[in-house]
Amino acid sequence: MSEQKKNTEEKIAYIFNNPNKSVAELAQYFGISRQAVDLIIKKNKVLYEQRLTVKKQVDDKLAKDISTYIEMNPGVAISGILENASDKKLSRSTLFRIAEKYGIEIKSTAKVDDAVVNQMISYMEKHPEKTHQEIADLFHLSASYLGRLIKEYEMPYNLKRKRKVYIDSTELDEWVRKHPEMTYQELANSFNTSKENVIQVIKKNDIPYIPKGNNDKVGIDIEDLRKFIGENPDLSVKKIGEQYGVSEATIKKRIKKYNIPYQMKRNTWKL
Repeated sequence: MSEQKKNTEEKIAYIFNNPNKSVAELAQYFGISRQAVDLIIKKNKVLYEQRLTVKKQVDDKLAKDISTYIEMNPGVAISGILENASDKKLSRSTLFRIAEKYGIEIKSTAKVDDAVVNQMISYMEKHPEKTHQEIADLFHLSASYLGRLIKEYEMPYNLKRKRKVYIDSTELDEWVRKHPEMTYQELANSFNTSKENVIQVIKKNDIPYIPKGNNDKVGIDIEDLRKFIGENPDLSVKKIGEQYGVSEATIKKRIKKYNIPYQMKRNTWKL
């Protein structure tokens, strides 16, 4: 048996004997990336099914804890649910994922007065780089409620492109199988990330998904495209298209229409 194969089998055994350890914890223990751990799990049917079973058990318990806490504390704010509903640390994204999966109704009862509104406006002016979700988290509000406040009070906020965040491929695979009707954008919204990030994870991990037709067509942020091309001048049009989940023709049209500086590779076409 080769040393590499032996090393892999030892990792498989450790993962199997520690089903409650997260991918992040396993990656730290092995000294490898989370994507590498994901790949090990996905390639081993026993491990993959075990992780799904454990995840369902954890989600079932979490859903019960959240439901019970809301029933015992009607009208509780989201911040209260995050802090007290579970004996484990509960993130906002996990809360809303569980709520959607198990049909739990969550209402944002947090109210803001003029003083808080002024604080929010001041914070946005001082920190224009902060994302919508970061601001919502800071003021213990739901993202949708913050959106209404921004519109109502004409707050100085400019929509940012969602940052590329890590997605657990096993979790995305499970979600896609349960929601095959979802578009790329809807999947991205479910994981609080960008559409491009979802596309890359699906392609990289061979997750079975049939892209939706024109209903999934969304516009490209031109300034974001301009910045991306400027930072990656050596990428081909095809690679840029893959980054944004669109065809080469679409990228070429955007470059030409908005006069984006770009030197075409291999002289495939001219502006």
